[in-house]
Amino acid sequence: MKNISPQDLLVAIEKKSGKIFTEQEGLLQLFNIGLSNENGPLFEKLIFTSKYILGLKRVLEKGAVIPDVNNLDEIKKDLSENLTSVKNILNEFSIKMTDNYRSTFESNYLAMTQNSLAKLYLLLEGLEWTKMYLNDLKRNLI
Repeated sequence: MKNISPQDLLVAIEKKSGKIFTEQEGLLQLFNIGLSNENGPLFEKLIFTSKYILGLKRVLEKGAVIPDVNNLDEIKKDLSENLTSVKNILNEFSIKMTDNYRSTFESNYLAMTQNSLAKLYLLLEGLEWTKMYLNDLKRNLI
């Protein structure tokens, strides 16, 4: 992974997306840990799975109004399995955070509440844009 600071990465993905992400602190915590060489492969898995989850979510949202989509149950199952996978990865990352931030991170993104799930999806959106940005970097498009 190319050398880029967590703050510079956040600025770059916000510029690429044209959005200001609401879950900046969560993204920065993940970037701080994930951009290290030792955590790189797990971070790559996290951002790939985040992009995949949001793709499944979009299919489910559109599939509800398109009568030809007949495998919604399979998509829901796949979404659930991948959400579990992402939560497990996020839990691994949270263990590497300072005690002060770990509890906030866990209550924001890993708790079994409706608010936590909503924040998790916002975090995944930032990670999806991270994946797209890093893909562009690999292809030297930036």
